Amino acid sequence: MAASGVLAGAIVMEVLHKNNYMHWSVLVKNYLLAQDLWDAVEATAEPPKGEDQDSDDRLKTWRKKNVAALHTIQISCGPEAFSVIRDMTSPKIAWYT
Repeated sequence: MAASGVLAGAIVMEVLHKNNYMHWSVLVKNYLLAQDLWDAVEATAEPPKGEDQDSDDRLKTWRKKNVAALHTIQISCGPEAFSVIRDMTSPKIAWYT
């Protein structure tokens, strides 16, 4: 079981490999949309800035969504695809890679 409490099989029936990107991407995108995480893929890779409590809260929310989206993408990949994105910190860059 993944750290988020979700098995990869609950997101995709088959992890990403060379020949299933079209099918895989629809399932993962829909999952991210349902979890309100797709904006982490579409947004810029920059965290929100500021120096007040609202800024701190926005940064924490941004960081949590960013990591959750990245984790979802990573656990939905097979070993070969994962080896390419494992050191990435941006779900946007991981998605488009």
